[in-house]
Amino acid sequence: MVSDNPGSRTLTLEPSDLPCNSVLAAEVFAIGDVHGQAASLRACLQCISAIPKQPGLERVVIFLGDLIDRGSDSLGTIKLALDAQALTGADRCIILPGNHELMLLEVLDGAEPQPWFRNGGKAVMEQIDASWTEWPWHEIRRRLEAGLPEGFADMMRKAPSHVQLGDLLFVHAGLDPDRDDAAHLDRDRAMDDRHWATIRNEALTWTGGWDRDPDTGARFRGPTVVVHGHTPAIRSDLAETAAEMPLMDAVDEHRAICLDAGASIRPQVGWARFFSEAGTVKVQIFATVTNPGPSRP
Repeated sequence: MVSDNPGSRTLTLEPSDLPCNSVLAAEVFAIGDVHGQAASLRACLQCISAIPKQPGLERVVIFLGDLIDRGSDSLGTIKLALDAQALTGADRCIILPGNHELMLLEVLDGAEPQPWFRNGGKAVMEQIDASWTEWPWHEIRRRLEAGLPEGFADMMRKAPSHVQLGDLLFVHAGLDPDRDDAAHLDRDRAMDDRHWATIRNEALTWTGGWDRDPDTGARFRGPTVVVHGHTPAIRSDLAETAAEMPLMDAVDEHRAICLDAGASIRPQVGWARFFSEAGTVKVQIFATVTNPGPSRP
């Protein structure tokens, strides 16, 4: 299904059942990586706002991290995320950190900036001041901190690594099948290749489920579904084809939903609505693309 609005297009998969045992006590919207694609995020939030609220249920919006870097308007993206509760009529909005926010915090704390610059941080500096390369490093850091929307850095320092709602676990990159979940999801541990904000192959290829047998500790395919971003499920241009949309739903094989729709290189943002109906938890997956051109068959 495709919904067109001036300047944007939203594509969606049909709602599907999840294996969750716990009925959601809320209507939840999760938004994947944005990477400075502010126009796409604005259109996404408008779509959420247009969906009638479920009577008597809390509406929760969760950002899965990587609001910033690479795209042209990271500052606008942050401001939209900070205003998302009001813009969507939500009762709560939770912004989780991604690896890009964690790299930003490291730079603000005095770490070597080149890793962040190489991973898209230069786009943020260009937005703050195009002459930033002429400044000494202490001035770059000072102006970076001053140029971020008020309160964002402190919010990211205090944000949790994940959110668990019933049998749905929301986290930036994913779980580690070989590690205790509590240890893996430790908010303050140093980043490495299997961190909750960076893990890729080990999480993406795992098919054994995310629940654990209470007696043996072995993983099994139970009701838990991990909702994450970080690694694009969609690598094509959604203005050209929606063929890859089903790749965002990996529940049957991997007990996972990936809401990274490729915003790091294109103005398209993945998101999903989670809700309960007749005692069953359901998901409907969307992707919103801006400046999509004319509709295609």
